[in-house]
Amino acid sequence: MPYKDPEKQKAYMKTYKKTYMEENKEYIKEYHKTPKMIKSHRIGIWKSRGIICEDYDELYDYYSLSTNCEYCWVDLVEGNFGSNKRAIDHCHLTGKVRGILCITCNTRDVFKGK
Repeated sequence: MPYKDPEKQKAYMKTYKKTYMEENKEYIKEYHKTPKMIKSHRIGIWKSRGIICEDYDELYDYYSLSTNCEYCWVDLVEGNFGSNKRAIDHCHLTGKVRGILCITCNTRDVFKGK
């Protein structure tokens, strides 16, 4: 820690972060497109939404290899838009994963009560 004063340290870190981001902008942009970062980001979202799993790597592999909705069997697509977008269905009380669904079936809550 370069500074003992917390306010000076905070100001230093703010300047350092800004400089780092400017100098490494292209690297950061490319890193966010890597499979490692995409996987890490997706698992982080699952954890923040309450999905509980013993092995997130195994769940990610299952999620990424799923090609059809487990309820209506429509072909799933990767991305943020469309009714066939891949979604992970889970119980909001226990965090237990129930299946990989299209976003339409997931919002209808087809597995409610299971």
